[in-house]
Amino acid sequence: MLRFSIRNIILFLILLLGFQYSFAQHKPWREKEMEVKIRFSSPEQVGLLGRMNLKGDIYNTHACMYLTPDELKKIDSARLDYSISIPDLNAWSAGFGKAMVPPGYYTFDQIKAIADSLATNFPDICSKVVYGFTPQFKELAALKISDNVSVDENEAEILFDGGIHGNEIGGSQNVIQFARDLCLAYGSDPITTGLVNNREIWLYYCVNPYGRDFMTRENGNMIDINRDYGYVWGAEGGSTGPFSQPESKALRDCQYSNQFVSYTNYHSGTETVSYPWSYRYSPTPDNAHIDALAGIYVSNSGYTSLPYGQGSQIMYLIQGSTKDFNYGCMGSVAWSMEISLDKQPAGPNIKHYYDINKSAMLALIEHSGYGIEGTITDAVTGIPLRASVWVGSNYPTFTDGDAGDYHKYMVPGTYALRFTANGYEPKEISNVIVHNMQSTVTDVQLQPLQSQYGYRTSISRIPNFNAQNPGDEGYSAACLGAPDQVNYSVGKGGYVTVDMQNPVQDEPGPDIRVYEGDASPEGYAVYALTTMDGYWNYIGSGVGTSDFDLTTAGIAEAQFILILDDNDGTANVNDAGFDLDAIGNIHAPIPDTLAHISGKVYDSNSGLALAGVVITLSDTILVTDTAGYYSYNPLRGGYSICASLQDYNTECDTVQLAPGEVATHDFYLNYNVGMPKTLPAGNFSVMPNPFTDRLNIQFAIEKAGRVKIYLSSVSGSGNITLTNDVYPAGSHAISVFPASLTGGILSPGMYILSMESAAMKQKCKLIKISGQ
Repeated sequence: MLRFSIRNIILFLILLLGFQYSFAQHKPWREKEMEVKIRFSSPEQVGLLGRMNLKGDIYNTHACMYLTPDELKKIDSARLDYSISIPDLNAWSAGFGKAMVPPGYYTFDQIKAIADSLATNFPDICSKVVYGFTPQFKELAALKISDNVSVDENEAEILFDGGIHGNEIGGSQNVIQFARDLCLAYGSDPITTGLVNNREIWLYYCVNPYGRDFMTRENGNMIDINRDYGYVWGAEGGSTGPFSQPESKALRDCQYSNQFVSYTNYHSGTETVSYPWSYRYSPTPDNAHIDALAGIYVSNSGYTSLPYGQGSQIMYLIQGSTKDFNYGCMGSVAWSMEISLDKQPAGPNIKHYYDINKSAMLALIEHSGYGIEGTITDAVTGIPLRASVWVGSNYPTFTDGDAGDYHKYMVPGTYALRFTANGYEPKEISNVIVHNMQSTVTDVQLQPLQSQYGYRTSISRIPNFNAQNPGDEGYSAACLGAPDQVNYSVGKGGYVTVDMQNPVQDEPGPDIRVYEGDASPEGYAVYALTTMDGYWNYIGSGVGTSDFDLTTAGIAEAQFILILDDNDGTANVNDAGFDLDAIGNIHAPIPDTLAHISGKVYDSNSGLALAGVVITLSDTILVTDTAGYYSYNPLRGGYSICASLQDYNTECDTVQLAPGEVATHDFYLNYNVGMPKTLPAGNFSVMPNPFTDRLNIQFAIEKAGRVKIYLSSVSGSGNITLTNDVYPAGSHAISVFPASLTGGILSPGMYILSMESAAMKQKCKLIKISGQ
């Protein structure tokens, strides 16, 4: 029990007041930091400013920079045309007082309250998922809006976020307003209702709550979150390492745990859509598809003129951005959308910027469902798989969630698709035709195969990367899957982290094989991580293709493998650094298509074991031994299993068996002396029993009359009439297919066959084991 003295309470109040005072005196910007607007008169000036590596945003015609007096001297020395728009950013930030934001805008707490209200009042279509907290205990969360919101359905997923730069406040405003409009319009507006019913819409409403509270670009650690991402991380924006901040980790976890077809990251400071790459000048392999979808957004917006293009071309070079990660690691169409020329448009313009983006957001949600889609399943069991979908040399798209579904936006054309999954044989399908504003469904079943290779990249670093050199492939996806002599050059002194999808276990002998993709062996070091943000456990160095043992690091398993170049050779040339082809698990699990099930059958009253009980499992019939025991090794999958014994009620259950699973399933049967024998003698008989599809029934009646024969489930789900006709006196034989009377489906299990006439009533037990 906690006990508080008067002295402790006073000390607590003093500390609380001190915290509130220091919070009020907090200076979120650097000492004497100012906002500076720079105007360009030539492309050379854009490049000159970019090479200074200063804080801010650089566009084609102007820049908005955040500079200290010493940094401003560099601008003077470069003879750039500038003006100081905010002389003291700390004073400017403090000027918003308790409101924390300019008039007309929501505070973070108000945005959160709206999100909570939507999740509370529209629970059927809106749920909130919390991914973390800031050091200031602010919640980092997203809203998911979809029908059947608690289920991961076979639907295209779309993500919008806002507020990654806290002083660019229009983005979060648009995202939370859009969430509200979707919820309110559902059920009344047919367009909104159709999109919510057929898509999964995610709205990450404020990436950087601290920045919004204090009107700063960075988070509370003065880190630019849009430079803190792990794909081609470049130590920009104050970032101390890939995903070094809780805000970037939380947003990454949202993205990593889903598979978004498209991702929009809202900013302000200009009006443009900038898509990957931002870290290099050469286009992505998916450039045609990304450009087309960006054109859809632009043409459906209300902007008079909204340029769109590759970020490095239409804006400036950056490393560690969210859009490059979402394309390079996740395979999503991704971009930054700059919604307004001003970082903080005046209050009366808030609605204007929302209105001219809303129609574009709706169009993006619709078109993100066009292209290719389908499900990837285990050919043996039908279980959905986590797999990769490749279209030529494009970056892979991944299946998502329990449904095993994939969705990729594609422009019309004819494509060859390749499907890969750890533990399964790859499969290729050619001549897949994509039509305009349609989705081509291609479902795939994969056969088991012993294999485990890299599933996707999660972090990469190329020091001194030569963005101008289009000949350096920079194709990180080349190191995924089985070795194929297509490789990813990690850069001189660079590294890449590969997610193996499932942990590699430490077994006797070497566990990991690193494959080099060319004929010139190069040096590197290997580290194993249990989590993406985990400790780098050194497991050895190698030259060329080499094997490594997790025992070296003293860890039992590792899901992430990091390859670090030995920093030998030359930078800024083609194929700089180690050429990584693949990473494989030497002890890849053998695909186990079998499971094991066993058990005993007991009398429910006495508890004694019952011998001779008929156990049916699909097409298989077993009989318990003298100890009432049975066992079987079926293929993995779902089954109806029944236990039947004369003079006992039959019991049936459903079991789902995973590969390699050892399952126990016991039965307790109730004695029933009133139940007739399975095969009546004399004037009524049925065969075969158990049956698959056809039933042959023989009966005899002494006098002409109506005979009704019907089949009923022991579960009481209804009767199936097999005949109800008038027959003459004598013996008769009929042959029937019960499933044909039920729409073609009759589930395996226990049934009762009944015969009724004017002179008699008889019953027998039947077991349906397979077929229709």
